[in-house]
Parts: sequence; structure tokens; C-alpha cells
Amino acid sequence: MRLARPAKKRRRIPIAVIMALSFGSLVFLSVGGVLALSVGANFRNTFDLLGAQSTLLIDAMEDSLRAEMGDAENAVDGIAQLYAQGEFQIDDKAMSATVAGALAAASGVEATLICTPDLVCRGAARSVENNVSTGAIEHFPAEPEKSSQVRAALEQRRQVDGRQWGAFVANEFGLYAHVSVPLARNGVTQAWVIAAVELQKLSDITRELSSRFGTHAFILDGEDRVLADQRLADPDALKNGVLPLTPLATYGDPVLAAYSSRKVGQEFDTRRARDIEIAEIDPSVDNASEWSGDTTYIAITRKIAGYGDKPWTLGAYFETSQISDEIERVMGSALLGLGAMAVAVIVAILLGRRLSRPIQAIAGQATRVADFDLDGVTPLPRSRVLELDNQASAFNAMLIGLRAFSTYIPRSLVAKLVRTGEIGIAEPREAVVTVMFTDIAGFTTLSERMDAAAAARLLNHHFEILCRAVDTHGGTVDKFLGDGMLAFFGAPDRLKGHAAAAVRAAAAIREQLEKDNLEAASEGRPPLHVRIGIHTGSVIVGNIGASDRVNYTIVGDTVNVSQRLQDLGKQLDPDAATAIAISGETASRLDEEFETIPAGKHRLRGRGEATEVFQLGKVATSESPRLDVHRAQAG
Repeated sequence: MRLARPAKKRRRIPIAVIMALSFGSLVFLSVGGVLALSVGANFRNTFDLLGAQSTLLIDAMEDSLRAEMGDAENAVDGIAQLYAQGEFQIDDKAMSATVAGALAAASGVEATLICTPDLVCRGAARSVENNVSTGAIEHFPAEPEKSSQVRAALEQRRQVDGRQWGAFVANEFGLYAHVSVPLARNGVTQAWVIAAVELQKLSDITRELSSRFGTHAFILDGEDRVLADQRLADPDALKNGVLPLTPLATYGDPVLAAYSSRKVGQEFDTRRARDIEIAEIDPSVDNASEWSGDTTYIAITRKIAGYGDKPWTLGAYFETSQISDEIERVMGSALLGLGAMAVAVIVAILLGRRLSRPIQAIAGQATRVADFDLDGVTPLPRSRVLELDNQASAFNAMLIGLRAFSTYIPRSLVAKLVRTGEIGIAEPREAVVTVMFTDIAGFTTLSERMDAAAAARLLNHHFEILCRAVDTHGGTVDKFLGDGMLAFFGAPDRLKGHAAAAVRAAAAIREQLEKDNLEAASEGRPPLHVRIGIHTGSVIVGNIGASDRVNYTIVGDTVNVSQRLQDLGKQLDPDAATAIAISGETASRLDEEFETIPAGKHRLRGRGEATEVFQLGKVATSESPRLDVHRAQAG
């Protein structure tokens, strides 16, 4: 006896192993390659040098600069806040004390002024003797501003709200940057408070940092004028004609004079200094496209904004010979590292695509399951990856179960409940809906002449026509009762015009049954005569049943009325292939597109009052030529 050969065991690899091997290889290629060259190229020394000359220096310069300028900003903000709180009035003693106190607390500020819209200024300033500040504070009374630069700055200040750094202002003592804030109370600007910072203090910052880092630090106004430099920090700079805001070409520094012809290199890529620019400067070059000369320089700069019309450039330069060899080695290491990273990226992309295909397939099929489109879902293929293979197997098993389960529940109802997305949408509630009840006239007698299989096929074919029409017009099939069907419109989704939708669905059923009866005659099937009752009213709709068996259904007198109207159709139009009886409540919700034929008032079983009944005639929006029905006499 030959035993059946067992199925070949599929080799599967866990995704964790794949990811570990892949990323391990990438790390080895990228990091290992860079480290191998870093030892021979003195990688650590290079970055120590570049770091010291760029990140630390520029950060220190920016911190010192912002601290200096921040004193002025804090001074004017504090005065403005005190004025808004009513702590002083303009030109009273409290104002003088406030202005002097703010000036004393801000070591980087030379003067604080309060100017009113009539261009009259008053305030306090540090005393100056022999062009040197003594530190003493002296007050000066209110008087019209005489400086044309200050007057122009005040006129421009009227156009701007909030704190603003204005244009530079010069006087006999030096060149100043100034910041101003409106003095407002109860939403009305009554004056401006101004704090002036002497630019020579910024040169003191560059001199101190140049000495600390062994380089030449500078600050430019934009990229064409010297704002601060160690030469400007000399107390005799003004006497010697070395002035702030001198153009680079005439300042007398050959390196800065060639700054506009710098050759920008690769940005220094660290997390702390991503905005630093590294450039090479050749002071002897005449043409920016030609680099010559024995001595070249490395300039490290960063732009900051917020202190004037143009951003300031913080920078420093030093001789290239200090780091040229190290930079070449670093560039070689960087190129190798970039090559390894490129390989790593390509491998990661290929791997990601390979792994993403089955995941995307699962997501796509799961979306169809969520839409309850089970017929459009295809089983997932098996995979050699352990986790993906288990996932595919579980999904396929779930699909088999759902398809079996969906045979016994209305898919359209489930899809609507999912689509609404409302919490508690299936909880029982009272709602006004339109109910449709259908029945096949004489089906019991007809089925006695057919075997069970033929009768079942006939009913399935009939209900398929009915369900398609109900679904197309937004209705919900509740249940099948023998050869009848109960459907409703207006729940669970909030269907506007549910009465019109139900009547259009009935008209579509009438039209399709007429075509089907013609086909039945040619195929030898018996023609069907259908009665449809439609009524609009209040029902209880939601999940109703026991804990282990629940139906989303409707209950109420409206259901009974629609069933009685269906029965009444046999009397109103006994010879019609499809008799449609609608109540007055439903007819009142229809417009001129629907032809309703009065059929009088009828006392329906179970109701005390007579119900007004109509038959459905032509429907203007029917997809095929309008159908005429036998006009019964009103009863």
C-alpha cells in the first residue's frame, strides 16, 4: 500500500530575521566604511577643529549678540508694560524713575527715550566724557527732536505696530541701533519708547571672541558693509577714520574685501549648525571664477534676522592651511560614506517594496471587506515570510467564514450601518420611514404545480429583482416572508425624500417584472402577479431580538398598514401584473413627477378610521417608457 506523499513544507523566513540581516548589512557598509577611513584621515581632529572654529564660535557670537540686543528689547518691553498698567504718565516723576531704572538694568543700552507723536522726546542716557561712557545716568527734559535721522525713524515708526528694530542712527558720539515699542493704554498708542545700543559694543564682542578662538570674528550688515569688527573696538577707531557700516571694499581688510567673491563649499552638516556656510576666500583674486594666491582663508558665517531691514551676517575667518589636509581627508571619507549610504538606500527601497506588496494586497482586500464587497475579495497568496504567510492564511479563513455568514444577512444593511459611522446607530429608536410590502398573488397555488427546487429558483429570481430595485433607490430589505418581502426607506441612513424613493423603487419593480414576464413566456416560466403596498409613518427601528439573535428591523402600525394596502391591491386592480397601492400619507410627500390615481377611502383591518388610498400611475423619472395601470374606480 502506497502512502500519500506529504505536501512539501514551505520554507518561511521570519520578518525579524530579514530586517536584522538587511539593516545589519547597511550599518556595516555605511558606518564601517566611514570609520575605516576616519582612523587614517585623523577624522576626529578635523571635526574638532571645524567644530571649534564654526559651531562654537558662531553660537557664542550669536548668544552674545542676542544677549546684548536682548537687554534693549527687555528694557522697552518692561517700560511699555508698566505704562499699559498705569504705573506712570508721560512727563511725570514716575516716568523719569522708570526710564532711568530700565537704563540702569540694561548694561548694553546707552539711552532710553520716550517720544510722542509730535516728535518731542524725553528720557535718560549714560553720561559720556572724552568719548567714553562714565556709567552715570543723566536725564534730559522734553524737547523737539532735532536729528533728521531720528525724526525720519519716528515718522516711519508710525506705520508699524509692535516691537521694531529701526534703521541705524548716528550722532557725534557714534553709531547706534535702536529698538522701539508703542506705549499704548486702552488700545490707543500715545507714544513710543526707544532704546539705543551703540554698535561699538558689538565690536567688543568680536574682539573678545577673536582672542578666545584664535580667529578673526566680524559682523556684517547684509553682505556688503562692516557692522562690527575687532578694529572697530579700538577706542580711537573713530579718530582714525575706521567707521561702522563702511563698505567691505573700502574697509581696509583684504579678506573681507574679497568676501563677495567667496567660493561656497559644502555646508557644515551638524545638528547644531545646519545653517552655517563654509566658504573659501582668496584675497588676491580678481575674477571670482579663478582662484590663485598662496594664502587663502576659510570663512564660516551664519545669517540672523530681526535687527533691521537686512539680515546680519555673523562670521569668522582663518587661514586654510590650518585644516586643508584634514578637510581633504574628510571629503574622501564623506564621499565613501555617501556611496555606502546610497547603496544602503537602494537596498532598503528594494527590500521595502518586496515586503510592502503583500501588505498592500492585504490592505486592499481588507478595504473591500470593510465595504462588505465580499464578492470582489480574492484570497491572498501564500508567502515565504512567516508572519505574512500566517496573516494570509488567517485572512483567507476569515473570508470563507464571512462569505458563509453573509448569505444569511442583508449586505446592503450592513454596508449602510458601517457607512453611517454613527455611534449607537443600531440602537432602537423612533423614526418616520416609508414601508414597502410585496406579495406574489396566487403563489401557493402556483407552487403546488412545481417541485421544491423549481419553486425556490423562481423565488430567488423574483427576490433578486426586488432587492436590486430597493438597493438602487436607497432602501433597506428587512426580511422575506414566504413569497413576500418587507423593505423600508429612511433608515438606518437619513434618506431625504424616502417616500419618493420607495415609490420609484416600486415603479422600477413594476417595469422590471413586466420585462421579466415577457422573458418568462419565452422560457416557459409562469408569469408572476405582484401586489405592493406602501405607507409612510412612524416605526420603532433598530436591533430587536434576544441576546444571541438580533435583527435590525422595524415594528409598528406602519408595517401593518403597508401589508393591508398590499392585500387591498387585489381588489383595486385584480388583473394588473403589478398593482401598487400607496397611502395618502405617502402620496402627500410626492411631487408632480408622480401620477397618483385616487382609489377612495378604505377601512383597513385593524384600523378604526378609513385610510385614503391611491394607485400609482405614471412616474416621470422612470428609466423606461411610462407604464399605464388600470384606472380603478374610487371605492
